[in-house]
Amino acid sequence: MGSAISYQLATHGFKVLGLEQFSLNHTNGSSHGKTRIIRTAYFEHPSYVPLVQRAFELWFQLQSESGEHLIDMTGGLMFGLPGSVLVSGAIVAAKQNNLTFETLTSNQVRNRFPMFEPHEDEVAVYEKRAGMLFPETCIQTHAKLAEKFGAILHYDEPVTRWKAGGEVVTINTTKGNYTANFVIFASGSWTTELVPDARLPLQCERQTVFWFEPKRSRQLFKPGRMPVFMWQTKDSRYFYGLPDIGDGVKVARHHGGDLTSPQQVRRIVTEQDEAAVRHFLTEHLPMASGIRRSSTTCLYTNTPDSHFIIDFHPLHGNVVIASPCSGHGFKFSSAIGELVREMVETGRTKLDISLFAINRFNKN
Repeated sequence: MGSAISYQLATHGFKVLGLEQFSLNHTNGSSHGKTRIIRTAYFEHPSYVPLVQRAFELWFQLQSESGEHLIDMTGGLMFGLPGSVLVSGAIVAAKQNNLTFETLTSNQVRNRFPMFEPHEDEVAVYEKRAGMLFPETCIQTHAKLAEKFGAILHYDEPVTRWKAGGEVVTINTTKGNYTANFVIFASGSWTTELVPDARLPLQCERQTVFWFEPKRSRQLFKPGRMPVFMWQTKDSRYFYGLPDIGDGVKVARHHGGDLTSPQQVRRIVTEQDEAAVRHFLTEHLPMASGIRRSSTTCLYTNTPDSHFIIDFHPLHGNVVIASPCSGHGFKFSSAIGELVREMVETGRTKLDISLFAINRFNKN
């Protein structure tokens, strides 16, 4: 979010200073992992569809402008029982936004996509307008072009405190002091400690991600053959996966991790962490359930309703909070950069982001 916001502001004539407590493309937060899903029939809420459609446009624009390979279109499958939240939500989002989709039976899935093994009573929603982003390249490209247009980006410089007074915000870091007319916090799991007076009800969740070597038929798992997928199992757990781009098939559980803090998260991935994912693979992608090639941890920063926060600070009109995204935000970062730039420019956005307002947590 920070690199996208810096890019948008810098390319529209703003004087930008970006402060990052770690290095570029570090693995301590929520934005690494080699590949990320982007999908349009958004089961979480139909309001996300216009936002992801704009994100698609901006990713392709950035790819064209930079000459970097940022996105692959693979198609996407959402699996579950016919009445499951994932399947029914994807269909509602598609119908409300006039998206093209297909609902496939288990036999139709096996015939078209033989790497998957759904149960007989499960179905899948298939959409062509889905694929994967390459997050490290996306972040590096946003940052590089932001600097090209005049942004100054400081790495390994944590913010220690800040104060908003009148029309100026003062920022103190481990290396210096700065003043600005606007400050944007796109700080993920560190938002609670950086912006305590906003009283945001956020929880940091430890997630683990795996890459597996297919046991056979490896060509089936390449981007040209395998769609990205999400799967709601019969016990209402969620898993997702992406094709093998040379590192193995990427598979992980979506939510269900231990609550933690960004300072205390366990970074070592254990056999116990793998067990649920391995069981899912054995049942539904058995040909992919080979040796574990690698794994990593990442952080979800969850709101109570799992929707984003993109809003002005409740006490300061020149402070914006953007990016506690509950584990499904990366795909939107190109569009969130644009939204935040519009907020700074005009105080409002072209797209409706009322779903992401802070005051939804303080209505009682």
